[in-house]
Amino acid sequence: MVVLYILLFILILGLVVCFHEFGHFFFARKAGILVNEFAFGMGPKLWSKKKGETYYSIRAFPIGGFCAMAGEEASNPPIKENDEVKLVFNPEGKVTKIILKTDDPRFKDLPVTKVEKADLFGKDMAPLYINEFEVLRDATLVISKKDEMQIAPEERNFSSKTVWQRLLVSFGGPLNNIILALVVFMVMSFIVGVAKSDSSVVGAVTEDSPSYSLLEEGDEITNIGDYSISTFEDISLAIYGTEDRTLPITFLRDGESFTVNIEAYYAFNSLGISSEDGSGEVVSIICETDAALGGTNKTKAYQDGGLRNGDIITGIIYNGVTYEINSWDELYRLVTDTIDGGNVTILYERDSESLTSNPYEVYSNELLSSQGYSSAYKQIGISAERTIKFFPCLLNGLKYFWSSATIIFSTLGLLLTSKEVGVSDLGGFITILNQTATYASGGFTSLLYFIGLLSVNLAIINLLPIPALDGGRILFILVEGVTHKKVNPKVETIIENIVFWLLMAFIGYVLIQDVFRLIIQLQ
Repeated sequence: MVVLYILLFILILGLVVCFHEFGHFFFARKAGILVNEFAFGMGPKLWSKKKGETYYSIRAFPIGGFCAMAGEEASNPPIKENDEVKLVFNPEGKVTKIILKTDDPRFKDLPVTKVEKADLFGKDMAPLYINEFEVLRDATLVISKKDEMQIAPEERNFSSKTVWQRLLVSFGGPLNNIILALVVFMVMSFIVGVAKSDSSVVGAVTEDSPSYSLLEEGDEITNIGDYSISTFEDISLAIYGTEDRTLPITFLRDGESFTVNIEAYYAFNSLGISSEDGSGEVVSIICETDAALGGTNKTKAYQDGGLRNGDIITGIIYNGVTYEINSWDELYRLVTDTIDGGNVTILYERDSESLTSNPYEVYSNELLSSQGYSSAYKQIGISAERTIKFFPCLLNGLKYFWSSATIIFSTLGLLLTSKEVGVSDLGGFITILNQTATYASGGFTSLLYFIGLLSVNLAIINLLPIPALDGGRILFILVEGVTHKKVNPKVETIIENIVFWLLMAFIGYVLIQDVFRLIIQLQ
């Protein structure tokens, strides 16, 4: 399974990255810019094929990709005075190939030409030449046996295009990721449909949930304890309104009424623990869950607090006050009404011995809310019937997109303003790989959501006004559009190269943190 998840990770990353780069490619071609290479991955080439003017390649490390356009960066001319080259001519006597390595055995019979004068840029459509020989505007530079590149006269350069054309080319990548995310979220929305708000009929029962084997799809819930039920919203109100874990649920099945007692499932995102099915009112916890890849997913309660699955909570110390805990509902009220960030100490029993956990930091409600989570929730593992309606499904797709985008902005905001979140909390490729496995285990629609989320992430991150990212280039172009004066290309290239290597160092740091987290999980 691990190999399958790795292949799936590469496939999804490839899809998202290639859509991004195709956005740049599409607008570059529309603007007449020469695209030398369209690559997935970084590092050495594993495969390459030329079609038209462009090499399409796969590189060794599947951590990104690029669309190499002529004139993106300030560079020295490919040949200059006193260079020695070999030239290949067409029947009209015009240069079609320029051999940069004169010792290339494939062209050993050609004479060596010493460059006395040359212009391969051809400003304002001026003829291209080497010495007295005219050079075709689509001539090829032969760099090595496996590496050739078409020359790029002025009119084929990114830098020579209008502000509007360069803005479109630079924005094309993020735009394509936004389009991909919208399409994926729309498809997902039309697959899952929208919940029937005016019905209390069970649409699905989650496997291994408290309701599994007790309720079935098609059961119509009529009562939960003293609560009369007619809609799924009534079910939620009844579950949260009942101050007891055991819920007497009355339902109709094939016209006959039944009542079953279902023990609700509690999860405490802020504390990093959840309830253990079948434990009744004894607060027996789970603070470690099976991960889809690479060992276990251990929470702060496990890593920092020292708690283990099956420990029985008897009390919590928070802000110097000790709270006695006898039931899940007491813990639920304490978490939702009182605990909000800071440190907690858990009093618990293990093998009939009374113990005290290490103090550990819990997540604040603000942080959890920014990521789309609540501090605690109580559920029984059922969902409503769903139906396909065009406009509600369309609206749901837009809501998925909006929530994904706002989560990213919230996270970026917390990185700058919150003490709870730091660079060390960010995830890299190992985290994305783990998430791929987790979402894949949730089924096709879950995987679609992950693709959309990843695509939105890539779009927004690339639009940040940071040199070496699309947003940085867009910023330079906008400055030019306002001032009518280009930023010095050499200065821009130097800044972008410096920031690029800083970004590489940052990615390396995040990857190291990923490895540390994986080591901890595997212990």
